[in-house]
Amino acid sequence: MLRYEKITKDNIDYAVEIQMKIFPGECAYQHYLDVINKNLQWQNYYLVYENNTVIGITGLYCSEDINETNSIWLGWFGVLEEYRKKGYGKRILLDTIEMAKNFSNKYPIKYFRLYTSIRDNTVAQILYKDVMDIEEIYNNKDDYTYDNTCVIYSKSLTDEKVPYWDNKFLNIKGYIEKEKNSLDEKKRLYE
Repeated sequence: MLRYEKITKDNIDYAVEIQMKIFPGECAYQHYLDVINKNLQWQNYYLVYENNTVIGITGLYCSEDINETNSIWLGWFGVLEEYRKKGYGKRILLDTIEMAKNFSNKYPIKYFRLYTSIRDNTVAQILYKDVMDIEEIYNNKDDYTYDNTCVIYSKSLTDEKVPYWDNKFLNIKGYIEKEKNSLDEKKRLYE
């Protein structure tokens, strides 16, 4: 059975170390810290353990007004390389969707969404197509779109049909800037 340990100020450095093994050249430190500081019950990141061994990370967040979009997003979801192709990714994704469903009982959350690059995450596409309800290209001209390879997957957490995101602004540019600043800061600390 998998165990999910919430990322806090006490384990954030270890979480970033794991995250950077999964996503080399990217740094989630500021993302994690922002969510910790907001202290919202439904918005958290997690280290994922099999027994006492960390195997991956996952999270739920929302940067837009949840009352308007009714959406919660998958964040920093990944499995360490040595544990891939063993079914962990699907289990973690399904468990994360269940977490979102549990929050939908108390909060205005109806839809679970994620964005990714179809160029950079080709293996994950198979899983997303299997688990999620709809797929759409994200090409908002005011945002970063991974050279027009950005795709959004969405799943309904209720009996209601999930609407398309329809290119509403996501602010991927802002997330990338936070990652760059966090990465630069981490590099300075270890030089």
